[in-house]
Order: sequence, then C-alpha cells, then structure tokens
Amino acid sequence: DGEMATDLYWAHPVNLELLHAFPYVLIIDCTYKPNRYRLPLLEILRVTSTDLTFLVVFAYLGHEWEDNYTWALGILRTVMENTAFPKVIITDRELTLMKDISKVLSMATNLLCKWHISKNVLMKCKEVFEMKDKWDKFMHSWSALVLVRTETEFNELFSTIKTEFSMYPEAIKYVTTN
Repeated sequence: DGEMATDLYWAHPVNLELLHAFPYVLIIDCTYKPNRYRLPLLEILRVTSTDLTFLVVFAYLGHEWEDNYTWALGILRTVMENTAFPKVIITDRELTLMKDISKVLSMATNLLCKWHISKNVLMKCKEVFEMKDKWDKFMHSWSALVLVRTETEFNELFSTIKTEFSMYPEAIKYVTTN
C-alpha cells in the first residue's frame, strides 16, 4: 500500500553473544547527524570488563519519539533472553530516551555520559569567562569533580568550586541545575 518501513533493528549474532557475556553496562546514544537514510540512528554499545567497547545493536528510527525508543528497547530486552540485564545504562541527556529506559529496563540505573556533560558545560559556560586562565582553571576543577569516587569527595569539591567561582553565577547555576 505504499508504506515505507521507518524503524529497522539490526544485531549480529556474534555481538549478541558478547552482550550475553558482558551485559552489565550499556551505552545508548542516538545520532543527530543526517545519514543517507535521513533517519536517526540509535546505537547500543557494550563495555567489557577490559574497557573494550563494541556495538551490540543499532536501529534506524522513524523518529526520536517515545514509541520508537520503547520499540527498540523492548527488542533489546527480548534479545537478552532473560539472562542478566544491564545494571547501568549511560546516555546523553535525551529525556525521552531516559524516560523509556526507566520503563522498559527499570532494573538499570541511568547515568549521564561524562563526555556529553563536559561538552555541554563547555558550550554553555565558556562564554561567561572573560579570561582564558579562569576558564581553564574552571574546566580543570570541573574535570576533577567528574572523576571523584565518593559522594563526600564530590560535595567537598563542588562546594570549593562554588566558592572559588562565585563571581561566575551563570556557570555555577548551569552546572548545578543541568
């Protein structure tokens, strides 16, 4: 009847075997760059215990809407065949995707990607710093904050950052609220 497929899911059997061997941490990202199909490309990657990353599945989606994400995550859940499910899923701050992860893969904790966070801080905060050395110091402090291992360390360092850079309230507000 002239309808065109708009959602396409692809997973190689070897990649699914690797997923079953290393299911605990997944990275999910949807590209916004145009491709030859002019469809968003959802990539689901896995990180092994030796810090190697491999593509598990990808899906061309008709749209970046809740129904599309629910469909793709539902298939992921099915191909995992009720073995071990992910404990952590890392994403950018795509709110619709995050909402669907909490529904379809509710056993996982959704964390934000450090690279995406730092990219957003760079994009939103750099303009408020009039001096390069202050900006460099802010980003150095921010990078150290992202790498802390405990909540206590985080709170102490973040308190120091808020005090040290109080003359840049726009930057402090952005990193506090976003």
